[in-house]
Amino acid sequence: MKRYLTIILMFALLFAGCKPTPQTTEESPIKTDTVEVVTALPDTTIWGYLGEDTGMSTLQFITDQGDTLEIYRTSQYTGEDGRLLGEVRNLSDRFAITLAEGGETLLTAINATQLAQEWDTEDGSIDIKADGSIESTNLPYNGWKLWNGHILLTSQQQREYGKATRIDTMDIEVLDEDSLIIRSHINQLISFSKK
Repeated sequence: MKRYLTIILMFALLFAGCKPTPQTTEESPIKTDTVEVVTALPDTTIWGYLGEDTGMSTLQFITDQGDTLEIYRTSQYTGEDGRLLGEVRNLSDRFAITLAEGGETLLTAINATQLAQEWDTEDGSIDIKADGSIESTNLPYNGWKLWNGHILLTSQQQREYGKATRIDTMDIEVLDEDSLIIRSHINQLISFSKK
């Protein structure tokens, strides 16, 4: 009997210690007038310039922080070449690169200096500025950013609750002296020519 009494007493103490915690309401950290980009992966883009020892098989890359990286253009494991978008023409051109295989191999290198200029298409024109803004004619875009080897193009759209920022993640397929071809997320190619 003592044993049952002890068990009952333990349950009574257990239930007496359980009290509901009051629910506090906090204001939502999301602002309704701005849109913040939340991504699953951090941006691994490294910004800098090509060094004088850039060659056919390696890139010498000097980061904005002053570090010098020696990067293979071709994977030592798969034999695949990294994507070089834009020309290696001037050592003063600003590049955005992403790396693979522990930072030893080039994944993508985008000549941001060559990208940032005026481009024409059948539907209008865009002037990609080095500061991340875009001035456009008949195209909705007003900003850009290079992120993990992709280009993010932003536009403002009027919604029933106010203006909203739309961000389109696209891939640069071709970037050379005279042309820019971008592939949209729905696999549509947008071709631009130098203005």
